[in-house]
Amino acid sequence: MHTQKLGVVENSRHEGSPDVDEKSATINTLHDDTDMHRMGKTQLLKVGRSFRSIAVLGLTCVVMGTWLGIITASTFSLINGGRAGTIWVYVATWLCSMLVIASLAEMASMSPTSGGQYFWVSEFAPPRAQKAMSYLSGWLSALGWQAFVAVAAYQAGNLILVLATLHSPGYTPERWHGTLITMAICVLAVLFNAFGAKLLPRFEGAVLILHLAGFLAVIVPLWALAPKASAADVFTKFENNGGWSSVGAACVVGQLSASSAFIGADSAAHMAEEVSDASLTVPRMMMGTIVINGILGLVTIITFVFSIQDLQTQIVESTSTYPFIDVFRTAVDSDAGAIGMTVPIIVLSIAMCINAVAAGSRQAWSFARDEGLPFRLWFTKLVTIGGTPLPINSMLASLTISVVLSLLILGGSSAFNSILGLVTGAVGLTYAVSISCVLWRRLFGEPLPPARWSLGRFGVYINAFSVVYQVFTVIISFFPVDRSVTAETMNWGCAMFGGVAILSIAWYFIKGRKAYKGPVVYIVKE
Repeated sequence: MHTQKLGVVENSRHEGSPDVDEKSATINTLHDDTDMHRMGKTQLLKVGRSFRSIAVLGLTCVVMGTWLGIITASTFSLINGGRAGTIWVYVATWLCSMLVIASLAEMASMSPTSGGQYFWVSEFAPPRAQKAMSYLSGWLSALGWQAFVAVAAYQAGNLILVLATLHSPGYTPERWHGTLITMAICVLAVLFNAFGAKLLPRFEGAVLILHLAGFLAVIVPLWALAPKASAADVFTKFENNGGWSSVGAACVVGQLSASSAFIGADSAAHMAEEVSDASLTVPRMMMGTIVINGILGLVTIITFVFSIQDLQTQIVESTSTYPFIDVFRTAVDSDAGAIGMTVPIIVLSIAMCINAVAAGSRQAWSFARDEGLPFRLWFTKLVTIGGTPLPINSMLASLTISVVLSLLILGGSSAFNSILGLVTGAVGLTYAVSISCVLWRRLFGEPLPPARWSLGRFGVYINAFSVVYQVFTVIISFFPVDRSVTAETMNWGCAMFGGVAILSIAWYFIKGRKAYKGPVVYIVKE
């Protein structure tokens, strides 16, 4: 029936009856309805599907935030790889990440659902393994997105404190100051998602412009005012300041900076049930994000590396939480200038937190809908605010977890910074698992749903490379910045990852294996 209706609408194009906007909207609705019917889901979130291409692009570009992520996390790669290592590892990571995102985009086209990875694993994995693998993927994805909210809020809050000390040298921030600001930003993000839900699509369009404007606000002063290092140092001088066995090993470890800057493209998939013409819009905007952000990130990191006057003093030996601000200040020779260049990064970090709450709450809501989380009825309850049904309880859960994680600041920034590795590891592993399931189907000739955005005959090669690369990235994400590890410098992300993995496995055997069937059981096979 859906196909017949779609044919009538498309034929009417030649007859000239409806206008272009009406036709596009009708075709979009038919594709979306057909996809939801096939997946066995009912449209509950934003029945009007108010997210269009620009809104989706704005959301994913800001969540991924490559150009600001590569600056704020550059210390890791500059210590482990030096100037040249930072640039060339970034380029390699960008190209590899593009293939990973392409694999995810194809799955988002096949099954455009808020569930994302756990849904794809359930649908594409071998029948005997689908339930357990999907369950674990759902928990890890939920963990990654809740940690993402905390990381974005922490970054914005800590940057505010650093600028406060720059403006008022007599001020010495206490750790609890950072905790309170982080909590406040998390509360702001949840309130915006709850009471500004109707404005969220327009907000994403506006924040995309801010994303580009902020990039120029940082890059232009560095181009115009900063003394430049030599091209030979920038492009050919690799360094090993982390005590690893070789420069090559240092560069491998330093990849965490770049790989963490390309996490988050699946945010578009988690908003899919609110996106118009999702099976085409979502994959296109995911690929648009990796291209746009990759270019912005490349220009940013090259410019930034050229602007570092003394790598040893400003980065390696720096005790600052964010050495890049000192680089800004030295480059433009002005405290006010450094503050002005950092403000866009703070604003975009807050926007990143808002978007992470939006994507993460939808993922948790969807997973609970499929009985993957405890307290299912509470998680899946929708509250209508301003005429829009919203997963408010899932948002409150995100807020609670973020508040708990922010308490880690009281124990020192090193423990909290480990959450960045946790995000990369947890979410990256769900990427690897879901892509491997599609690869399994391709290798053994199992059927796949039709995709309006497809990898075609290159799919098996792209999927295979993506799986190998993602497993490698997950392993690297838990490495410390320095080989000489202490309790203070340890990357505790692996411990957090292991704790959640043990918790999810325990809950699976206690209740999950009986209650959780996986969304594949609801799929309509035609």
